[in-house]
Parts: sequence; structure tokens; C-alpha cells
Amino acid sequence: MTATRKIAAVSFAAMALLLAGCASGGNAEGTAAKAEKQAEAPAADQTKQEACTDVQNALQELSGLSSVDASDPAAALAALKEASGTVSETAAKVGNPEVKAAADQAAVALDEYVVYLDGMVADPANADISAMSEHITSLQESVTELGTVCAG
Repeated sequence: MTATRKIAAVSFAAMALLLAGCASGGNAEGTAAKAEKQAEAPAADQTKQEACTDVQNALQELSGLSSVDASDPAAALAALKEASGTVSETAAKVGNPEVKAAADQAAVALDEYVVYLDGMVADPANADISAMSEHITSLQESVTELGTVCAG
């Protein structure tokens, strides 16, 4: 296994473990219903519970990445980019002011992590491995904050 693959495997595994518990709760909505709901503009009267449910449903896509084959960093990264896009789109549509800031923060942290991983996979010789823990910590803290907001 090349250094890039080892790094990617560790990074994707860490991210999957980090996010495995963040999407707790079932999702009774089908894919079409979920896509239709995400296409809606944010409602100013969105309840905290509705906003949290929407974000948790988006995060469920991330928890499914634990089954992605990390031996193919490009494919794993593509799956992560798609999931990150879903989280960003969902956060942009959050209308509840209590949840909005935390959802946006989690989406930004995830996007920054994806950009970091993209650079690492594209140029492993110049990858800043020490920055990985910073990105994981930032992502973990933002997801924890979102969980705190939604639990309260």
C-alpha cells in the first residue's frame, strides 16, 4: 500500500468513526422526498426539531462512508465530496436561527476537510500530514456543537 493510500485510509476511517454517531435516528423519508425537501427554500418558521432532523438526515450520508473502499482514494474522495455537498446544501436551507450557525459551521468544517484531503490525494509528496488532526478536530468540534444545539 502506497503512502497516499495509507494516509487516505486513515483519514477516511477517522472521519467515518467521527461521524458514525452524529446521524442517529431513523430516516423514514425516501430519497425522492428527501431531495424534494432539500430543494425548498429555508422557512423562517422552521422549528428547531425540523432543522435538526434535516441536518441529521444529511449527516447520515456521511456515516455511510465507513463502507467506502479507502484503497481507492479517488473514489473515496468523490463519495466524500458528494456527501459534503449534501451537508452544505442542507445547511444553506436551514431556516431556524438556533440551528443555522451550528449547521453552517459543520458544513464549512467538512468542506475544509474535503479540500484538505483533495490536496493530499492530488499531491501526496507535499501533503501536510500534521494538518490532518487540526481538520479532524475542527470537524469534530463543529459536529459536537451541532449535536449540543439539537439536544438542547
